[in-house]
Amino acid sequence: MATASQVRFDRWFEELAAIGRTDRGWNRVAWTPLEAEARDWFARVAGELGLELRQDGAGNLWAVTADAGSGPWVCAGSHLDTQPDGGAYDGALGIVCALEAAAALLESGARRRHPLAVVAFVDEEGARFRVPCFGSQAITGVLDVDRALHVMAGAERIYGVTGESLRASTAQLSHVRSFMEVHVEQGRALAERGQALGIATNLAPRQRLRAVFHGEANHAGTTPMPGRRDALVEAALFVLAARDAALARPGAVATVGRLEISPGSTNAIPGLVAASLDARAPRAETVDELVDELRTAFPGAELTGESRNDGAEFDAGLRGLLHDAAAARGIPAVDLPSYAGHDAGMLAPHRPAAMLFVRNPTGASHTPAEFASPEDCVAAAQVLADALERELAAP
Repeated sequence: MATASQVRFDRWFEELAAIGRTDRGWNRVAWTPLEAEARDWFARVAGELGLELRQDGAGNLWAVTADAGSGPWVCAGSHLDTQPDGGAYDGALGIVCALEAAAALLESGARRRHPLAVVAFVDEEGARFRVPCFGSQAITGVLDVDRALHVMAGAERIYGVTGESLRASTAQLSHVRSFMEVHVEQGRALAERGQALGIATNLAPRQRLRAVFHGEANHAGTTPMPGRRDALVEAALFVLAARDAALARPGAVATVGRLEISPGSTNAIPGLVAASLDARAPRAETVDELVDELRTAFPGAELTGESRNDGAEFDAGLRGLLHDAAAARGIPAVDLPSYAGHDAGMLAPHRPAAMLFVRNPTGASHTPAEFASPEDCVAAAQVLADALERELAAP
């Protein structure tokens, strides 16, 4: 017979998965009506648990126990938004696990010396406006507010966010005592080791940049090949150079995932191309070297930084709580580094933070193929609840 935890988890996960599901994947892109629908779902479930819903100036949602004013909160959660045609688990798994952990703790009457909060950070993916970890960047004071408002062009008003409220949202950080986030693994390391759970040690440094290449638009049929200035050819060489620069550095990765081509016509030579660049490596210096190599190799390109994160080390004390909780339940768990960006990584330099990864047999991420078994998901929720219980009772 399914446990109460399994029943709650399955019901909540399916309810959230129904929002934004299409035949191509999940589409709860941030600052859209579908993300707003997911936020309404979060508010409803939080209310069912007797939690008080609060929104900070960045648009993040916090569902907190009635003793919210008694001191900084022990927090768990993730995000509700997805990549375009993304998967069902990224973000959603962390939200549902945190809600289930909260439900279990409230049901058991676990002793608390601190308030408990479940948080849904807004726009972790950065898919629409290329401002990843928007909400966690805002409350930690590292968000470039002017740039964010410029690129969003008013979309932030869907949740009543303004420039003034964004700048004031840094006050929210004072309410956070600690933060733990469950996430589906974005790779197959756990599956290959036969481990259900991974406890994150760190997040790798990463940068996102925009490269613009200038050429000369002209007729595709009447312009001889020797006289062409094709911006897309230069951009294609850039893609290959980024690949080679990453291959030359152990552990580095580089991705060009977006191209904007102008005029964008079948019978016109591209005169302007803008390309994204995502570069990551175990050391921040390695990412800098990779980017500098590309700047040197393409002096005519405009290479502009859009975001930079020098990585994060997770709190040893919280990691210990997660290890102890997993061991007490007999659930296999190992240390695991990550190359991805997460809200927990944004908080880690400012507050104790930790992450718990759940085995993903497919290894896929940001696609509908990502997966975690219901048993592994509930195991993660239980380990999270046990770790939260100890953190809530700590002095």
